[in-house]
Amino acid sequence: MKDPAHADKGLGKASVVLIVLLIFCGNLPAEAQDMPRVQVFGGYSYTRFDSPSFGFSSPSGLHGYNFSPAFNLLYGFGVVAELSGQYGSKLNFRDIAVGPQFLYPKGKGMFFAHLLVGDARTLVRVANTEGDTARAVVLGGGMDLDISSHFGLRVFQVDYMHTTLFKDPQNNLRFSTGLVYRWGRIRQKGHRAPVQNP
Repeated sequence: MKDPAHADKGLGKASVVLIVLLIFCGNLPAEAQDMPRVQVFGGYSYTRFDSPSFGFSSPSGLHGYNFSPAFNLLYGFGVVAELSGQYGSKLNFRDIAVGPQFLYPKGKGMFFAHLLVGDARTLVRVANTEGDTARAVVLGGGMDLDISSHFGLRVFQVDYMHTTLFKDPQNNLRFSTGLVYRWGRIRQKGHRAPVQNP
């Protein structure tokens, strides 16, 4: 069984990375840019799952999907939900979570960071098939790049996922990429549309 201090150390490192990302984005020069009211992301995900906590000899590489709708309440702040599933030959891992999301537009890019809480479910197939459900905490962020007025490319999304399946702590990393569909808009406070000269 893993030492709980190991899990706390992993969560602490992920928190530091997120704080550094938010500070960096906050220090970038501001640009007047509209922000979408609604975003829906769907794409591929790869998870490096901490399966040694189940008795495996090494971490497992799981492939799957990530689906994530978000509703932005204010300029730079919203709520995001997530449904994901990753699968391997001997185990699979799924989660559903929700939480706050912070956004920062820069040029044609949109940086974001989120903290989600929900449930994770795993099925392990070795001698027998066993499953378990436990609390999941997801801390991550990434960057979207504009393709058109309604579509963006999620260049990268990196999530640290802490779970305690089968009463053992797991520290997992997930990488996602795909397309984002957006509609509606929120204008930055004080921003006006440019006036065209006759």
